[in-house]
Amino acid sequence: MIKKILFPVSLILAIVLGGVGADFLRNKAAAGSGEDISSKSKTTASDKKKSAKKKDKAGGKKDKKKKKKKKGKDGKDEESSAYANDITYMKFKRQFVVPIMGNGKIRSLVLLNINLELGKDAPQNAYTLEPKLRDAIMRELLALSHEGAFSDDLTSAATYDKLRGALLDASQSVMKDGVNNVLILDLMRQDQ
Repeated sequence: MIKKILFPVSLILAIVLGGVGADFLRNKAAAGSGEDISSKSKTTASDKKKSAKKKDKAGGKKDKKKKKKKKGKDGKDEESSAYANDITYMKFKRQFVVPIMGNGKIRSLVLLNINLELGKDAPQNAYTLEPKLRDAIMRELLALSHEGAFSDDLTSAATYDKLRGALLDASQSVMKDGVNNVLILDLMRQDQ
């Protein structure tokens, strides 16, 4: 049993001693040349620019796909538009499941994955209103189900627009300011 333990221990000891020895030799070589290792590894931005210019002059290829980004006063890239900065998206934790009834039984289920597009007027605590928003949206989905909106072709533009408009009205009833749009990410009907 000692022989089984002795080989791995000696192997680990050899690796550790090799690492210590290499570090010692590296430090000794740096001390002998009069330079500190840390000063060798540090390169300044100007050194990098000089080496890049040398490569370009020597026939190195420039990356044509790189885009120059303008920096604004605050240091952020100006590439993103002002519209994108004012928009946030509220993602619901769970998808919506809407039953479609027929003859007193569930004929099918409609699954929806919805996000809300919130503008700059949206309250900071929008996620705390998620239960109320889910309730209002689910109430509207059930009303649409009883009207037969999901019995039609779900892929038609008219059904899709009717659904988005109704959900937008329902979400704006809870959050008066800030909800700009309802984004339907997934829409699926599963027949029973």
